[in-house]
Amino acid sequence: MKKLIFAGALLLSTFAFAQVGQHTVQPKETIYGISKEYNISQEELIEANPFLNDRILKVGDVLNIPGKTPSQTQTLENPNVANYEDGSYRYINIEPKETLYSLSKRYNISQEQIKSLNPFIEERGLQIGDIIRIPKQGSDPSRPQATQAVPEGMHLVQAGETVYSIAKRYGVEMSDIYAANRSVQTEGLKRDTYIKIPSKQTVPTQVTPTTQSFEHKVERKETVYSLLRKYDITLEELIAANPQLENGLQAGMILQIPVAEGAQLESAPRAVELTDDNFRDNQINIALIMPFFLDDMSKNAGERQIAQDFYIGTQVALKELIKKGKKINLEIIDSKNDKQELNKFLESSRMNDVDAIVGPFFQDLVVHTAEKLNNTNIPIFSPVVSSNTLAQYGNIYMATPKNEFAADIIIDEMAKSYNGKQEVKILTTDRDMEIANYVKAKFLKRFNGANVVITKNPTDLKLVEHTSYYKDGEGKTVEDITYEPILAVLASDNNSLGNQFVSTITKQDPASIDGFSLFFVPALDVFSTSNVDNINALKEIGFTYTATRMVNTFGENEKGILKTFKDEYCSVPNKNMSLGYDVVYDVIDRMNNSGKISEFDARRAETRLSSKFSYTDTENGKAKINKELRVIRLKK
Repeated sequence: MKKLIFAGALLLSTFAFAQVGQHTVQPKETIYGISKEYNISQEELIEANPFLNDRILKVGDVLNIPGKTPSQTQTLENPNVANYEDGSYRYINIEPKETLYSLSKRYNISQEQIKSLNPFIEERGLQIGDIIRIPKQGSDPSRPQATQAVPEGMHLVQAGETVYSIAKRYGVEMSDIYAANRSVQTEGLKRDTYIKIPSKQTVPTQVTPTTQSFEHKVERKETVYSLLRKYDITLEELIAANPQLENGLQAGMILQIPVAEGAQLESAPRAVELTDDNFRDNQINIALIMPFFLDDMSKNAGERQIAQDFYIGTQVALKELIKKGKKINLEIIDSKNDKQELNKFLESSRMNDVDAIVGPFFQDLVVHTAEKLNNTNIPIFSPVVSSNTLAQYGNIYMATPKNEFAADIIIDEMAKSYNGKQEVKILTTDRDMEIANYVKAKFLKRFNGANVVITKNPTDLKLVEHTSYYKDGEGKTVEDITYEPILAVLASDNNSLGNQFVSTITKQDPASIDGFSLFFVPALDVFSTSNVDNINALKEIGFTYTATRMVNTFGENEKGILKTFKDEYCSVPNKNMSLGYDVVYDVIDRMNNSGKISEFDARRAETRLSSKFSYTDTENGKAKINKELRVIRLKK
């Protein structure tokens, strides 16, 4: 039987490729386009037309096409090709009525990721009989929360990453990344898409800015076909850039690999180098980088307001620090959320006086700043963003604890209350869905049989009621009401949702609910005199939550700071004002008179107006991160 199957396969193969059709070249057609039209490789097309080794394609050329023409191929019965897997990918045979949308839902992968792994889809769409590849792990439809695997030799682009940071991570040149990913040359990096990571080369490619091309030194055993495949270019493009190829390809030749038309290549950040003079002036010099948008006050109102509030907090912090004898210079930089605008400062002589940077707000600019200052000892304090992307930079301090830290604490607290009978209901928003999924996955890993539900509707937290009746000792009918117990979890810092969460759970049977929150919202403020009823009701439940920022309005030190805010700005500080105060005060307070922070001072635990700080090394990274969180347990 095995011999019979083999013979049938051989016959099918011969039938498919021995037949030869012809194609007359039309204007603007290319080898690449023709090979795609007939579903063959460029190498197969060139092999069937040897003259293409000697010259470029010309209009009117009559090409031999190995295999069936498109119309003939359609009349051939399509054999049923089974899906299969290798070490990294699952290969899917496209069936009738399948679409990108249905595939993305079935295999838990975005449409953009599918297209990035199968570039032909962008050119001609998805067709019946196509074989596409998706990552092998994380593609099980029964595990919707599985982490998406990254196949070997690929990289899944994260928010804030740059070509420079990715190249640095994998130890390759930026030009290697561009050369291996032609779409990145024209479209740039796209979050949540896969790009190829070339292997480290002994003779790296180089970008030649004047010609916008890559240099490639030909190695032994390399062929024209392998170069076309490696750089995703056509034979016409390669020969046009390298006329010497008419005499054949030889080892040692330096070839120019043209970039795609309209390419916009990212330049490697020009490193800033500073002298020890930065740290010898016996005063502390801070650069505050914020998106003030001072040149156009009619736009970006939201970001500008956050920056202004943060600056108000900074001003109050400076007043307090100066009272303590600190000598401080503060320079305000309007980043406008633009790298070129930021470079005007980072590459200027003003950097010679900077001891530390607070900001920028957004990850891509924090990464850009870290890369520019990689050769300096200047710490960069990221006030808001804490991520794995930032963790790889040794000069970054992340001031806000990661959400996962709070989640791990709350999961431990939930485990103390869980008896195997309660349903776990997690209330969240679209914006916070990632951390909600994290809680669900970690809890299920700990309690495999648990029933965990994520919802965006507070009414889903209402207890399920059961009513039964029985006769008491005197023969009277007694109504007995019981409720299905739940663990109610808030996984969002949205104030409105927080109010609804607290209102819903406190109006029900406290004996049937255990409550938790990963975030602080005003409805949980134990120091607010207007919040007494909420707190008393939460105590009946036995509520536990974590807080990165919460002001103890009864503390003597806090009272003094709040008075300064009121005297200077006629305002109780909002969360961005408090954050500005906390971060700037904490940074400067940790510095000696020359603006340096020792390892001991970085680790020192301190409580400021609304936040606690202590910087320790990140796991699997070079940066430092604040892991300090308040845990508030409201006892029954």
